[in-house]
Amino acid sequence: MGTENMRFAAAYIRVSTEEQVDLSPDSQLEEIRKYAKGHDLVLLEDHVYVDAGISGRKADKRPEFLRMVADAKEKDCPFSVLLLWKFSRFARNQEESIFYKNILRKKCNVEVVSITEPVSGDHYGSLIERIIEWMDEFYSIRLSEEVKRSMTVNAERGVLQSQPPFGYRAVNGVLEIIDSEAETVKYIFQAYMGGKGYYAIAKDLSAMGVLSRKGSLLTATRVKYILHNPVYIGKHRWNPNGITGYNWDSEDLIITDGKHKPIIDQETWDKVQERLDEMGKTTPRERWTEKGLKHWLAGGCIRCSECGGPLIVRTFKYASYFWCSNYNRGTCRSNQSVRVEVLEQAVLNALEEDAQGDELTYTITYEKKDVEAALGRLNASAAQIRKKLERLQEAYLAEVIDLDVFALSRKSLEQNLEKVMAEIREVQEKADPKAAVAELQESIRRGLDIIRSPEASLEEKRRAFLRTVYRCAWNKTDKHLELTYRWVH
Repeated sequence: MGTENMRFAAAYIRVSTEEQVDLSPDSQLEEIRKYAKGHDLVLLEDHVYVDAGISGRKADKRPEFLRMVADAKEKDCPFSVLLLWKFSRFARNQEESIFYKNILRKKCNVEVVSITEPVSGDHYGSLIERIIEWMDEFYSIRLSEEVKRSMTVNAERGVLQSQPPFGYRAVNGVLEIIDSEAETVKYIFQAYMGGKGYYAIAKDLSAMGVLSRKGSLLTATRVKYILHNPVYIGKHRWNPNGITGYNWDSEDLIITDGKHKPIIDQETWDKVQERLDEMGKTTPRERWTEKGLKHWLAGGCIRCSECGGPLIVRTFKYASYFWCSNYNRGTCRSNQSVRVEVLEQAVLNALEEDAQGDELTYTITYEKKDVEAALGRLNASAAQIRKKLERLQEAYLAEVIDLDVFALSRKSLEQNLEKVMAEIREVQEKADPKAAVAELQESIRRGLDIIRSPEASLEEKRRAFLRTVYRCAWNKTDKHLELTYRWVH
């Protein structure tokens, strides 16, 4: 065969872990090599693309597939044929299969060949290929349903089909208690039943040096998950529609008796669940509001300059004081005590001065970060729209869509892009420090009007304060009040 007639080929190989009937990657490659040799094709070994253990439903989840398409789009692409063991290796989604085959064949002039499913190049061959694609997608859907049905049956029988949770190890498919971890689980349940919250328990565990299986600290979120997990009373929980996450009340959950020993007794479990239900009815803010908001600066508005903890109101015989909440717990060295009326007047004076001052002395600590974050989101949106425009152009050139659909879709995307660019210009204009200060002072004045109003409730005054002030810290030693305002754009 003369070099002028040589045809170079690439190979795409995919194996999904859920499809046990697949040939292994090495076996697929061996069959492809035999086909190439028998059809006068030179298989380029550096253009063998392999996605192992990945489903074929979504192209964006297959890095080697995307690399193959990108290589095919290059002007100096070395191959003109893509060899597959089966069309199902290319995609299990008919829509994506058609799209990418058209890109390769019509735009890149790369022939897509299944070595085990030969089809002719005429209209009948195209029809047969579409039928194969449809059957592949149907098989994938049926397989998913079969796996789900099988797992549902296993769940109803109490069979373990997930990683063992903290406190257990799996031995021959049955959970076995790990004594050291079980003691931690018991402590979590007892501490919560005794009135402690997630964060307090997590802090205790951190002090004890308790670590997760991966060597990280047990966070408040993890504590919450453990308290909701019925595995600790000898049950198995499974969600046929996906990961349970924190959707404890899903009607789809299957909870059955397991074959393992419980770590927590039923009485403890019931008491913990009762408290979880009670605490879940209201948010932390609603709980302390129901008890009575003592002052509009209470509830986290004022912070201790030393430890960052909130100042709370403590009422003594003759006066009320703001007091560091962490001082009571023994975790802060300063009580930061100050008469309520003294601190209130100091805050009002500071707000009044900043709202009316002709030249506000300030240091911008969050403006750049906030502006950059906003611009980052908008630029990402603009980039996504431009990518869609490129994809639309590719679809049109590949004759996947006609001219009318292309023109209509392009107009819509270009209008969206113009809106995003207008928002970018607006954010950039508002980044001007002088304009920001003017907006900030107006925001402070609006808040003061509500705070000074005799008709406003304590909660309304509190919200008005927090809409403008990001952080307010009090230092008793220096008698210094520091206000950090929110970026108001």
